[in-house]
Amino acid sequence: MRQAIAKLLSFVVRGYFACVCLGLIGLSNVLASVDVCEDPDKYSRLSIDIVRYSDSTFANGAGVVGQKNNNFDLMFKTNDDKVLFGAGHRYSIFDVDPLQPGTNGHLHTFFLPLHKLTGTDHRSFRASIAPALSASSNVFDNRKISSDAFQLLIALVWGRRLSDRTSLRYGICGDHRFGDYQIYPVISAQWQPHPDWRIQLGFPTSWLSYQVSARLTSMIRITPDGDEWYVLDRTLVNHSQFVYESFALEWAVDWEVGESFAITASVGRQIDNRFEMTLVDQSRVRLSSDSVTRVGAALEWRF
Repeated sequence: MRQAIAKLLSFVVRGYFACVCLGLIGLSNVLASVDVCEDPDKYSRLSIDIVRYSDSTFANGAGVVGQKNNNFDLMFKTNDDKVLFGAGHRYSIFDVDPLQPGTNGHLHTFFLPLHKLTGTDHRSFRASIAPALSASSNVFDNRKISSDAFQLLIALVWGRRLSDRTSLRYGICGDHRFGDYQIYPVISAQWQPHPDWRIQLGFPTSWLSYQVSARLTSMIRITPDGDEWYVLDRTLVNHSQFVYESFALEWAVDWEVGESFAITASVGRQIDNRFEMTLVDQSRVRLSSDSVTRVGAALEWRF
């Protein structure tokens, strides 16, 4: 955990100076991890997004790995804006060559998020929970669900407005964004130095946004982006856990098309990629790979 925090803080600083140089900052939802730690959007929405990655070479010369992500989110809000609930799906494809991992590489996470919000604009509290099933496709296809595929993501987050321009968030979260399941502290400070500019510095996510126009927003952020899946090999007998760890440094632009639709385009780098997997010969390996470029697109319907 200490190493992960140190690495993330280093990336935050690098990402901040990248923001200053770019001048335009954007936000995107096209990540692989399931996230209840960040505050949810307070409107009902349906979104579909994809991310494509360049191939990454393993550090020890063991081969290359390709990755694709396809995501789906559906969220409903109640009339008083105090409860949000929905469903989501993360579909990640890892193509490892020439190694032979004990999984077909098609990995799914299905989850049901529920957010309960209380308090006022000056002091608030949010309790979030998301039961999830995370496994390879052959686990679901052959109905071989195990308790090892079950995940429980949680967040308890307090918010406090310090002034008209600054606010503070703090609490605890539990999820697989660092690969293995971890419960970790969350703390961030938000500052709005200008009506068009907003900055969040903290852990585990930092970002900087700029309102280009009434319908165009740009943001850059740095955040952990990992997960863990219960997998079966092709014999459907041997099972193991496939673990992925990384950080995403991403720039994106969000364009609101009318009142109900938004389109997001993003580009970034997937940093500090690490894998833990069991091969077909039942040996357990930990591998790191080079940073890669990622490109994403998302379509969102707000209702």
